[in-house]
Amino acid sequence: MSRRNRGNAGGTYVNNVRGPTSALTSFLNERGIRRANPAPAPPPENVADNGDDNNEEPASPQDQAAPSSSSSTPAPASSSSRLTRTARLTRGRALPTPSTSASRSNELDGVNDDSDSDDSDSDDSDSDNKNLIPIAVSTSTTRAVRATRSRVAAVASSSSSSNTVASSSAPSSTAKAKAAAAAASKKRPRKKDASDDSDDEDFHDITGHISRSNFSHKGRIPQGSNKIVFCSRCRARFTIKAGTTPAVDEDDGGLLCPSCAGTGSPGPLKNTLPKAKPVKRARRKAQKAEIECHIPTLQDLCIQKIANSIEDVEAFGDISDISLDKICKIISRNRSLNAETLQLFLDARHSELILYDCTDITAIGLQNIAQFCPNLRSLKLKLCGRITNEVMDYYTEHLTKLASLTLIGPILILEHTYIKLFETIGTRFEKFELKGSSRFSLKAIKALCDNCPNITHLRLGDCNLMDDEWLEPIAGLTKLKSLRIRNPEPDKLTTSAVVKLVQAVGSGLEELELKGCNGLTDEVLVDAIRPSCVRVERLNLSGCEDLTTEGVETLFKDWSVNSGLTYINLENCVMLKDEALMAVTEHSGATLEELNLSGMDEITKDALQTLTRCGLKIVGREGDYVDLRFM
Repeated sequence: MSRRNRGNAGGTYVNNVRGPTSALTSFLNERGIRRANPAPAPPPENVADNGDDNNEEPASPQDQAAPSSSSSTPAPASSSSRLTRTARLTRGRALPTPSTSASRSNELDGVNDDSDSDDSDSDDSDSDNKNLIPIAVSTSTTRAVRATRSRVAAVASSSSSSNTVASSSAPSSTAKAKAAAAAASKKRPRKKDASDDSDDEDFHDITGHISRSNFSHKGRIPQGSNKIVFCSRCRARFTIKAGTTPAVDEDDGGLLCPSCAGTGSPGPLKNTLPKAKPVKRARRKAQKAEIECHIPTLQDLCIQKIANSIEDVEAFGDISDISLDKICKIISRNRSLNAETLQLFLDARHSELILYDCTDITAIGLQNIAQFCPNLRSLKLKLCGRITNEVMDYYTEHLTKLASLTLIGPILILEHTYIKLFETIGTRFEKFELKGSSRFSLKAIKALCDNCPNITHLRLGDCNLMDDEWLEPIAGLTKLKSLRIRNPEPDKLTTSAVVKLVQAVGSGLEELELKGCNGLTDEVLVDAIRPSCVRVERLNLSGCEDLTTEGVETLFKDWSVNSGLTYINLENCVMLKDEALMAVTEHSGATLEELNLSGMDEITKDALQTLTRCGLKIVGREGDYVDLRFM
């Protein structure tokens, strides 16, 4: 960009920094961007002060073209403005004062020769001066300022040496300037080339930023993005992921898709087999069934709602025995079963009644069971510590169809009450279960065995008076199918007495439980259970701490008379090792449904691997399971 005068009525604008070429100047002028010095410096002493010229109108082209014959003729306003601009650029330097308009025209030609006068004069007409916008000059443009000072010095020297020649060549110089201005106005701005780089650097120094109109995303290379290309063989479109290098065809150098690169074939495989459908395993079905079994049904939700509001229920109405039993379990767990709520479960149509917690039921409430349910065949009372002898006598008289009785915790019933009950019921008695009674004696057990020979299920547990003498009358019950003896007093039951009992009744037993008989040895396994219990399916030996691995191996090894057990409980048999577990799984692995190995510390990982033959689940799930707690 060339330096020249810009005078208007508002003030004088001065370019004191060398800027870009005329093409960039035209681009900035089209957007109304101008550069000016916002704080002009005062003129030097040897330059005439033409401050009044700033208020005058700029001279017309005719006035500028008129020749000046003498140095005394006053200079036009444009000349004075140029002098003022030159003085400001010099900032205090002494410059020779031009005396004629011809010298000023010659100076203008000299300045325009250094820069592209044909392109710059067309962009800086006086009509644009009124739209100029002053821009503050940055103090960091050292190179631009140096160039400006050197050019100002050149202009000053050329003006002083051409004072005499300028008077004769003024008309021709003015005509050339007009012609160049007219030609440049019709010329389109040229594109920026490589030679303009140095000027652009000055422009960046002055403005401090680049115009947004010159910014473009075109040509930017995407970083870290995928690219979609076509295979040179099969012409299939595929994606090249960022950071990966595709395969290259050796023939033509093109890119290959993964299918062509992996198989080496000329194209994608067209006769590829369809993918096989995943096989639905039985394990998934089992998991689905297990999840569904934990989802409550609508019936269960209704039962839960009724149980939670049991105090407000007046009658159940027509309800099944299964739903009635579920409600009883819930309210027993909530300790809501009492004499008032008991009336909801009493009906003459019931043949079976189970009460899971009779703690809050009074003796009168228990007596009402026989009064309102005279047709009961099975009665089970848990935690019936408040039942008395009078209540038992009332049952004996009114429950004429009773064949099964379960009493858990009847601490108040005496011996004679049991004897009267057994003598009255007689041969119709089939099942008797007693647990937690300290008053059930040898006479009572003899009365049971003598008067009730049709007993098939006998379960005695936590009876403090039990000893070897009890086992002799029990051996006479030849129709027994289930025999449970739990937690006798230590050293009250000997191995020989138990062997005689099992040999006597073992042929018909389907369930044998000797839980907590810690004094028993391997003779019970080898001499009693193995030869006698050929039909047994459930075996519970938990708590028999004296049983050894050799005894269990002898019991199950080659036990051909028994087809296999479905339930085995070896809890707290601490002396058993891997060989015992292997013998169990070898004999009953195909039929076993439940296995309890809790407390067997000697079992290792190798023995547990044999459980895979059984297909059992872990304890806590519904269905078959293996209890491995405390191992």
